[in-house]
Amino acid sequence: MKRRENTTPGNEQVVRMYKKWLIEDVRQLLDDTGDAFGFQCRHVPVEISTRMEKTMGSFLFREKEGKIVPHAFRFSEILMSGIYEEKIVRNVIIHEYAHFYTNVYNQVNHMHDEDFKNTCRRLGISEETYFKHLLPEEKKKGYILVCSSCGKRVAVRRKIDSVDKILRMKVSGCCGAKIKCRSGLF
Repeated sequence: MKRRENTTPGNEQVVRMYKKWLIEDVRQLLDDTGDAFGFQCRHVPVEISTRMEKTMGSFLFREKEGKIVPHAFRFSEILMSGIYEEKIVRNVIIHEYAHFYTNVYNQVNHMHDEDFKNTCRRLGISEETYFKHLLPEEKKKGYILVCSSCGKRVAVRRKIDSVDKILRMKVSGCCGAKIKCRSGLF
């Protein structure tokens, strides 16, 4: 997945790359933020995840005997890859530090409540609670299930075993006819 910008009248696509972030870069920003805020997070590991596609960052913790114990900061490989401007990446990292600070300092899971938003404002970042810079999802292969009588789309599935079960046990809701399957992108 790469950031695309329309740059020519012919609608040609050009990819623009920004700074690629390493774990060391993330660690440094977290440490600097902790120093400036007076609440260190050096003991909390930083992880890069290849599985995160819609969530760009998270602060993981466990509740043990009524106390919040930090587990890790986890960031999406997509976020670190260089397709987002440095300011956006910095804001996501500091956003996760804000979760660390509000939850661990107060020993309460604040999620995105007013205390969390106040911490974001003090850190100089947006108090937005979701990542609004997502790239358009790439279409993936799957199975489109259609009514054999009228051709209306009944369902879509990614896994063949769920398709087989539907084909064996269900009929279309529109005509009560058998359901057919075809491959597709969605």
